[in-house]
Amino acid sequence: MDIRSLTYFIAVAEEQSVGRAAVRLHITQPALTRQIQLLEEDIGQQLFRRTTSGVEITAAGSALLNHARNIKIELAQAKLAARQAETLAYQELNIGVYGSAIFSIVPQVLKRFAEIHPRVNFVLHNARKDQQVELLREGKILFAFDRFPLQEADLAYETVYRETLQVALHKDHPLAARSVIYKDDLEGEPQIGANFDSAMAAGLNQAYCSQAHARHRADDMLTTLALVSNGFGITFAPPSINALQIPNVVFRPYADGPMIPFDVQCIYRHSESSPLLHAMLATVRAFCAEQLASAAAVSV
Repeated sequence: MDIRSLTYFIAVAEEQSVGRAAVRLHITQPALTRQIQLLEEDIGQQLFRRTTSGVEITAAGSALLNHARNIKIELAQAKLAARQAETLAYQELNIGVYGSAIFSIVPQVLKRFAEIHPRVNFVLHNARKDQQVELLREGKILFAFDRFPLQEADLAYETVYRETLQVALHKDHPLAARSVIYKDDLEGEPQIGANFDSAMAAGLNQAYCSQAHARHRADDMLTTLALVSNGFGITFAPPSINALQIPNVVFRPYADGPMIPFDVQCIYRHSESSPLLHAMLATVRAFCAEQLASAAAVSV
C-alpha cells in the first residue's frame, strides 16, 4: 500500500465509478482496475462491489476510506511544513477573533498550526465583525475567525467548523425537563437576541420562526448566555459552547425548527499572498475535512 494506491482508491470511492475515476486521474480504466485489485489483495478484503451504475463501497472499504483521507491530509501537511519551515520562522501572525469560537474551535486550529510551525507567534485581536473588516483591509490582521461574517466582495471565506443550533435555557426553566425542544414550545418565551450583529439577529429570528423583536439583546454569545444563566430568557447556541459549562445553563436539541448553521469561518483578503495565510488555510482545510469525515462516520 502506498500513497498512489490510496489516491486511486479515494477517487473510485468518491466517483462510485472506475470509469469516472480513471478520467479524473488521467489514467486508463484497466490500469485503475488493476491498482484497486492489487490494493484489495494487499489488504485481503474486497473494497468495492459492482453495481449496474458503477461500484459500491463495502464495509471494509468505508473503514479504509476514513484512514486514507487522513493519511493524505497528514502527508500534505508534512510537505507544506517542510517547504515553509524557513519562510515561517520567527514571525508574528495577527489574527482577528470574536465570540464563543475562541473558547473552543479556534484554539484547536491554532494548536494544530503551532505544532507544524512552532516558530510562529500568535497575536490575537478581539474585534467585532465590522472592525475585523477594517483591520483586514488595513493589513493589521492577516485573517479573522468568526460566525455570520459580513459578506464583502474583496474578502474570501473558508469554513472551519460546521455546527447547527441548539436551545439554551435556564436549568430551572420548565422546558429544561424535556429531552427535545420543538418550535411550538418556544412561542411566547422571552428571546435574547443579537445587538449590533444584524446577520446573527436575522439567523436567530429565522431560528425562532418569528419576526418578533428580541426582548433582550447582547453583543456576543457569552454575554447572551450570562443573561440566560440569570433567567432573562432563552436563546440558541452552537453545541461546541457546551464545554464551557456555563452555570445554570442547559442545552437541548431543537427538533423541528430550521437548522440555521452556526459555522465558524476564516475570513481573509482575496488578494493576500502571504505564506503565513496559505499555511493557515491548509491547516483550516485539513481540520474541516477531518471534522466532516468524523461527522459522516458517526452518522453511518
